[in-house]
Amino acid sequence: MALLAMAAPGAAHAQGADSKYQVVENWAHFPPGVEKWGGATGVDVDAKGNVYVFHRIESMPIMAFDKNGKFLRGWGQGMFKTTHFLRTDRDGNVWVTDRGDHQVFKFNAEGKLLMTLGRKGVVGENESTDAFNGVADLVIAKNGDIFIADGESTNTRVVKYSKDGKFVMWWGGKGTEPGKFDEPHSIAIDSRGRLYVGDRRNKRVQVFDQTGKFIEQWNHLGTPWGVYVKDDLLYVVDGTEANCLFIMNIKDGKIVDKVEGLKNATAVTVDANDNIYIGEVNGQNVKKLVRKK
Repeated sequence: MALLAMAAPGAAHAQGADSKYQVVENWAHFPPGVEKWGGATGVDVDAKGNVYVFHRIESMPIMAFDKNGKFLRGWGQGMFKTTHFLRTDRDGNVWVTDRGDHQVFKFNAEGKLLMTLGRKGVVGENESTDAFNGVADLVIAKNGDIFIADGESTNTRVVKYSKDGKFVMWWGGKGTEPGKFDEPHSIAIDSRGRLYVGDRRNKRVQVFDQTGKFIEQWNHLGTPWGVYVKDDLLYVVDGTEANCLFIMNIKDGKIVDKVEGLKNATAVTVDANDNIYIGEVNGQNVKKLVRKK
């Protein structure tokens, strides 16, 4: 059966007249049996420009598209209780978090399961070395170390594992002072290896080195649901009050752009051409934003 026909991609202005970005409509071409997005909680782009989406549709929770929106493959049926974030690493592997069953999964680009962290349905406290509680997001360092934001429940920590899945350390704990968290919901890494944690209920983004040492924080980016770093820019989606995307220069903390009119935006990523992809959980959509011409 041929792919379902979609409307030809066209651009519509993102809300906010001063924004430099506009929305590309119908950028993805769905496979047979899938007519629309589920609640999109995770999205990332690999080194080849392929776009991976993690959304709440039972038949195909993980979907891969090429840079032109052509459907490549999908997998994961029956594997997850509550789909959450998705990240790709330098080797093209795909990582996802299952918030409901407290697990992290690593797949290769073809969907073969390579690693599982956490025990299915088993709740761990902050001190646990092998169990999570409401695991939210993760990011992979250049050397393969794994950093997990374990915080969409009662846990309030970032956990570090080695590339082969061995527990190394954790930091955080509940609080409002620097280095503490109240719902660490998203995590990203920059080219220097610094970690950016969206501390959602504290309404701030905190920055750490890879040993958990606090570096700095920003509290003028709304309620951070999802974070991503590319070059010297920090991308933060607020899925609560502002329902927008903030783009901030990490050198001086100044907001350089703001895209409004989102609907419970949860995840954000940026490709090599600076196109932005945003997963909207309640909007049941994955928005693609491109620079206005």
